Amino acid sequence: MLFFVFIFQFRNNHRVKGVSYEKKLSLNNLTLTQPGIQNQWFWDEVNASGLTPILNSGYDSISHGFVCTLSKRWHEETSNFHLHVGEMTITLDDVACLLGIPITRRLLHDRELTREERIQMMQDDLLFIAEAAAKEVGRQGVAHVSFGKLKRRYEELLHRCNQLIEPDTEEEHEEQAQVRLACINTFFLLLLGWTIFVGKNSRSINLLCLRSLQDNNHF
Repeated sequence: MLFFVFIFQFRNNHRVKGVSYEKKLSLNNLTLTQPGIQNQWFWDEVNASGLTPILNSGYDSISHGFVCTLSKRWHEETSNFHLHVGEMTITLDDVACLLGIPITRRLLHDRELTREERIQMMQDDLLFIAEAAAKEVGRQGVAHVSFGKLKRRYEELLHRCNQLIEPDTEEEHEEQAQVRLACINTFFLLLLGWTIFVGKNSRSINLLCLRSLQDNNHF
């Protein structure tokens, strides 16, 4: 259930809008530029993360009646669905079983990031220039970065990775390592943000996920 992002917009006619971010990441319908065979290092990192099953999961449509029924039977006080067959809740074990992803520890920190920390993380881990990082932080107003900005950054980094397939100098070797790591970080943020940890505005992800990538060494 955590994999599907539903936005319930109850108007006068009680219509419900379902939003799927997974479609953007399905391997059969990927809107992101896919790394070529020369970038095996990229897929080695993705496979080692344990998050590959998310890329292979998805759906084609959302049943309006199904979503309405579930929303009406959801009780916020108990975090349960009250169905005719009894109460049902979604646990982390269910998520691990259905999605095939490892759940071993707490992922996100409780502490909010300061403005300076956000800018520094975007510079160090995503290789944003200082001005662009400060502009994005100021525009979001919270510890979030937009999907649009992340997607453009990912494509720029992947393009640079392709240019550095065979580095000639020591400086290029160092740049290759930095750019590859930033490219992977950006991809994982998009993957997590489009599937599991989408922000409340449906257009951004919390930079705390980036901190978790650092702490867990890509999970």
